[in-house]
Amino acid sequence: MSRLSLDFLEGNSPEAAELARLHALEWQHLYREWDEKKALEEFGAQKTDGTLPATLVLHEGGRLVGSVSVVDNDCEARTDLNPWLASLYVMPGQRGRGHGSRLVAAALELARSNGVEFLHVFTESAENIFRQHGFSHFADAETKGGPVAILRRKI
Repeated sequence: MSRLSLDFLEGNSPEAAELARLHALEWQHLYREWDEKKALEEFGAQKTDGTLPATLVLHEGGRLVGSVSVVDNDCEARTDLNPWLASLYVMPGQRGRGHGSRLVAAALELARSNGVEFLHVFTESAENIFRQHGFSHFADAETKGGPVAILRRKI
């Protein structure tokens, strides 16, 4: 196996532009007025110094494997909850190799190092990966794309 590395996403990098495109393709249906351009703007406003909001990127042998973010205001249906584990994404050819779990663990550590008490996530269909990391069902909600489950974990 090639060497894995975890880094903060630089918001003005070509990698950020590619992730913005991929994230919009994956999740644009869940949000009002959110697209590739808005995703890239969000990346540009994120931090790279270990504070929040931030996006972490996982590389293997220098190639992008996936990403995860810890941000505020991710779920339009529950603006009273913050922060959120958001945009867990693993490149299609890299799925099924434990990278999603690595990224969730990294997001939890980032939240912990920032003094977060509870971390939330919402999902249409991936509850199992989050449950494996100690999240439990907190609420159901409706987004532009339909019903989602909101999970929560005490940090």
